[in-house]
Amino acid sequence: MGSGGFSLSIAELCVRFEGLDPDLLESARGRYGPFLCEEQPQHTVTLYPGAAAYLDPAADHFLRVLECPIEGARLYLSTDFAALWADGTETGILRVSSPEDSEATLRAMENYLRWVTAGLALRREAFVLHAAGLVRDGKAYVFFGPSGAGKSTVAALSPGCGLLSDDLVLLLRREDRWMAAATPFKGTLSQSAKKAGTFPLEGLFRLVQAPRHASKILTSARGLATLLASCPFITDPAARHDRLMPLAADCCRQTGVQELQFAKDPGFWESIAGEKRDG
Repeated sequence: MGSGGFSLSIAELCVRFEGLDPDLLESARGRYGPFLCEEQPQHTVTLYPGAAAYLDPAADHFLRVLECPIEGARLYLSTDFAALWADGTETGILRVSSPEDSEATLRAMENYLRWVTAGLALRREAFVLHAAGLVRDGKAYVFFGPSGAGKSTVAALSPGCGLLSDDLVLLLRREDRWMAAATPFKGTLSQSAKKAGTFPLEGLFRLVQAPRHASKILTSARGLATLLASCPFITDPAARHDRLMPLAADCCRQTGVQELQFAKDPGFWESIAGEKRDG
């Protein structure tokens, strides 16, 4: 496709893309500007032209993806891209159906990046959570739940807070303390609103939309179950049980998980502050 490349950093993880033509490279650098780096990558992926299609489109028009093991590698398929990451290697291959379509190729690159970041994170005592992350008074508050739970709404209702992401947040354990880091993954809000860096994790909140603001602490078992349900991309049963589950359990044990019932106004922060005082 081309000879250009760039690297980007997500906390301590560095991924490099190669094989980009000049126009695609310029678009990618503009998209990921706050996360560009010159570090040594832990993983390098090369782009190539691919087949016309890999999976049939979903009937509901949502993005369709499929992951499966294949001869010592992991295969990741969507309608218009296919990726291969061989076990035990630090390289990958990404084939795109329409390399001339820069927007479609950027979407494929971002989906590959989400997939590989989740895998790399587990090697470094970290995991990816489908969540919105906000920084308030130097501490990270992470709000998670399924699509439509209100992650982007919570972020939009917090203009005084720094944004880690309104889609995926990286949680990492460092010196027996859990931290939350900004990620380059595109949600509803702009990349320019993001606050790059890693911050002490102050709270984990499972979102439930409701008429009134309220919060309650979940039991350790329920808290862990809800957290695991919002950890995407790790589909291998052994990886989820042996690597992801102990990390998530330790994060829940140290931080606790609250269920946050919130209406669509900034008053939910008062509910959080009240729970802290009561605790």
